[in-house]
Amino acid sequence: WNYWDAYKKFLKNDEGRAIKIIEENENIIDEILDLSGNPKIDGAWARKGLVMGNVQSGKTQNYLGLINKAMDAGYKVVILLGGHMNNLRKQTQIRVDEGVIGRESKHIVAPHLGVPKQTGVGKYRHGHNVATVTSSDEFGDFQKRIANILGITFDSLADPIIFTVKKNHSILKNLYEWIKTNHMLNPEDEKKLALPLLFIDDEADYASINTKSNRDDITATNKYIREILGLFNRSTYVAYTATPFANIFIDPDSTDEMYGDDLFPK
Repeated sequence: WNYWDAYKKFLKNDEGRAIKIIEENENIIDEILDLSGNPKIDGAWARKGLVMGNVQSGKTQNYLGLINKAMDAGYKVVILLGGHMNNLRKQTQIRVDEGVIGRESKHIVAPHLGVPKQTGVGKYRHGHNVATVTSSDEFGDFQKRIANILGITFDSLADPIIFTVKKNHSILKNLYEWIKTNHMLNPEDEKKLALPLLFIDDEADYASINTKSNRDDITATNKYIREILGLFNRSTYVAYTATPFANIFIDPDSTDEMYGDDLFPK
């Protein structure tokens, strides 16, 4: 548990969290991870679930812990929807830099700025890196151009990679098209990525729900979340929210030949 152990030390030493609180949180994270798909199991599987946490109850700390444990378990690609506005996404990215990546992302994405400084978990973790193509820069959301310059491909990943992106249909469309094109995927012909994906949807009651009255219509954000999930043979989608009512009223039988199952947290 290299990633998790470093995060645990960061919470205790840098964030001042009491061991009892960390351990209680770990128990919850373990429960969530146990219900997620096992990356050691081959073949196609897709899990969808929901975590309800009260406002200001530590949801971010919980899903950062889940990301670390999931990477230890074998997840290679993590997509985190970190807010629907630029400043919210940037705040989430800073938390991801400290709690997951362990280095300043703006220096990773723009090497000309200098060697990335260690931060957060980076002080406690050695030899276990995390890649990123998004950064804490003002314009650090996902861009195809930056991803191509960095030469990232999932086929050659030595370390897990995390995308911290805004919940915006244009950004999600770009991410979907980049993954599909760069890896020559065709879900309709079952040409999908074998790597396991962990997809975390923060504030999942906002924009992720398909609110179209006709079940044959799909809102853009909902569509691209489902299409991204559909590029992977193995995926776990975890929704986080303090107000889960919209999510649990998603039609559990709603599916689409092109976009796959809806986001009902089975």
